[in-house]
This record gives sequence, structure tokens and C-alpha cells, in this order.
Amino acid sequence: MHRQLGISSAMLGQQLTRENLAAAAAAGIEVLEIYVPAGSELSEQDTAVECLGEMTREMGLGVWSVHAPFGGEVDLSSLDEFQRRASVDAAARAAAVARALGARLIVVHAGLSAEDGDERQLRWRESLRSINSLIKRCAQLGVRVTIEYLPANKPRLCNDSARILEFLSVCDGDPGICLDTNHANLGEPLAQAVRTLGPRIETLHISDNDGEQERHEMPGNGVIDWAEFAALLDEIGYAGPLMYEVNAAENAPELMATTAANAREYFGWEGPGGD
Repeated sequence: MHRQLGISSAMLGQQLTRENLAAAAAAGIEVLEIYVPAGSELSEQDTAVECLGEMTREMGLGVWSVHAPFGGEVDLSSLDEFQRRASVDAAARAAAVARALGARLIVVHAGLSAEDGDERQLRWRESLRSINSLIKRCAQLGVRVTIEYLPANKPRLCNDSARILEFLSVCDGDPGICLDTNHANLGEPLAQAVRTLGPRIETLHISDNDGEQERHEMPGNGVIDWAEFAALLDEIGYAGPLMYEVNAAENAPELMATTAANAREYFGWEGPGGD
């Protein structure tokens, strides 16, 4: 099965320049995930979005997904109603940007958690309210919501495969899952997470770590068994792209070439349009 090779736009630095996008296309990158940082007021009406769409089309790059803002004042589980609603609005703006760029889905963080059990339950409830509202708004835009597997070594919601399935079971609609390999292996065996979440996985964030902390390293520079992971993607019938989310480098062309070589080595990727 040919899977497209993708990168998070964060790998290209804060500014998506024509030169860096050209470097991605030249290396064989096929699709992008556009990261919208917290505090951004980016909307589908912005000329920057129109310009980005024109550049990606010109270079033959597709936009697979948009990563909604998170962190700072953006928290879908906030117990402050004003902040929670503003966070939903920020994610909905990201979904509108996704539609404008032709992306099929957005990636969202369910939110923070807490050590205190009562507060954790309250945050779970508020996050569910937010996600349900966002699902309805995204349905009107023709964009799907995927919930990211967050790091198990931090106080986050949806940071365990069983909890993610429990959360999805009470959501309105049928959201998907973004499996972040750099997060999932911090709390349970990655193979267990893949098999548990199975066909609900609609997109990936691919990077490696030391098994103890988030590192966003290139596959092969950490502890993850990539041969096993690649086989598991076939086992569950994963059809989405190989979406890399590793640390940015000063030399974008070199990083893009390294990413393509890495995908060939660990996933058998054969280049754009390969079999």
C-alpha cells in the first residue's frame, strides 16, 4: 500500500516560505499538516491562507490536515467558561482554514488534566462539551475532528488508549484519532496502543524518543521499534499518510532530504505515487 509522505509545517520553521515549501516538494514530500500556533488569529479570509494555498498547489503539495491551536490560553477542558468557548472558537477557525486549504481533518488536543480526581472529572466533562460543539461546527465545514494521543507522562486528557476509546464512546458523532508515536510509547507499549485503537487511527505524528520524555527525534534516534510499527500499520489497515513531526532544523532542504530517506528506510516508502 502506498502511503503519502507528509510533514508538520512546524518542521519548516515559523514562516512557511516559498523556498522551504519548494525544498519539501523537491525531496518528495507529498502532503502537509499546517500547524496553527496558540494566539494566532489566522482565519480562512486571511490573504496568508490564500497565498499558502496557491503556493502548495503550485508545488504539487497537498494539505492533509490542520493542527488546531493548543497551550497558552487555548484549553478545550478549561473550567473557565469564557476561556473554554474561546478555545472552541480558535479550533473552529482552524477548521475553516482546513476547508480553505482543502484539508480533510483537524487535529485537536482534548486538554489538560489534574491530579485531583474531582477536577479531572470536571475537565473531562468540559472537554467533552467542547469536542461535541466542535464536531458539529466541523461537520458544517466538511472537516473531520481527530483527537491526538497526548503524552502519558504529563497531566493531559486522552493520554492512554483505553481512556481515548472511553472518551470517544461518549462523543457526539464519530471523531477519529491522531496517534502520536512520541507520546504513546511514554505510557504503554506502542504496539498495544496501535492494536487497541486500530481503525480509529486516521492520522499520525511520527517521531522518536528515549522512552522517558518527548524528544521529537527522527525515527531511529530513539527506542521505538519502527519495523514493528510499520508492520502494525499494515495489520490495522492504516491508509493515511506517514506524517512526520520531528524537530525543525536550520537547514530545511537537508531535513527534508533526511525525512524522505528515513521514510524509505523504515517504512519502505518509494517516493511520490509509489506502489
